Amino acid sequence: MVKNSKTSTKKKVIFLLPTLNEEEAISRTIDKIPIEKVRSMGFECEIAIVDGGSRDRTVELARLKKITVIQSPKKGYGFQYIYAISRLSGDIVITGDADATYPLEIAPNILDILIKENLDFITTNRFADLEKSSMSLSHYIGNKILTLVGNLLFGLRLKDNQSGMWCFDLNKVKKLGLENRDMAFSEEIKIRAFKKLKSKEIAITYRPRVGKSKLNYLHALKNFIFLFKLRLKI
Repeated sequence: MVKNSKTSTKKKVIFLLPTLNEEEAISRTIDKIPIEKVRSMGFECEIAIVDGGSRDRTVELARLKKITVIQSPKKGYGFQYIYAISRLSGDIVITGDADATYPLEIAPNILDILIKENLDFITTNRFADLEKSSMSLSHYIGNKILTLVGNLLFGLRLKDNQSGMWCFDLNKVKKLGLENRDMAFSEEIKIRAFKKLKSKEIAITYRPRVGKSKLNYLHALKNFIFLFKLRLKI
């Protein structure tokens, strides 16, 4: 990883994408990242993927884009994030999936909110603007139920606790004690952040994914169970 120079006063922004067999959309997703606009705001920038063992051309295509590739030793959405976060060197991280669903081009606006409102963590609400065919009915209902249960258990008012686009202070998130190695990591990071950090949820557009979805009913069940297990801890 490229580390900040000791003499540099610029903060470093890292765009981090977890990947697993995303060859259909990885290049398009990377191209949407407004790295020059973020640099024009006075930040140093890095784009990185953390790959969970892709068997297609995901890693090859990412390297052609000359971005950082982190090879996770194990699969798992949460494990990939925890592994990458522990190894990143920088100040602010912006995340999104590598399937072209999230509007990464609005990153400068999100950064502006984080800085001006002195926040530590921003998450996003996909339900504010769901494009046609961006989410199946079963996924819509499942996400709504998980968000409702999470709000009731932890006293939150989130509209979407499953969204995967976040912007956060790297050093503060490193101290949250994140532990879930699977898809429930998405709800865990929000719950812990809203309990311990200055956090906010903002509205975004959510688009149809490119490529086959990896989500299934088992993920939803595991996420549901994890909410109750986490409630016993915090």
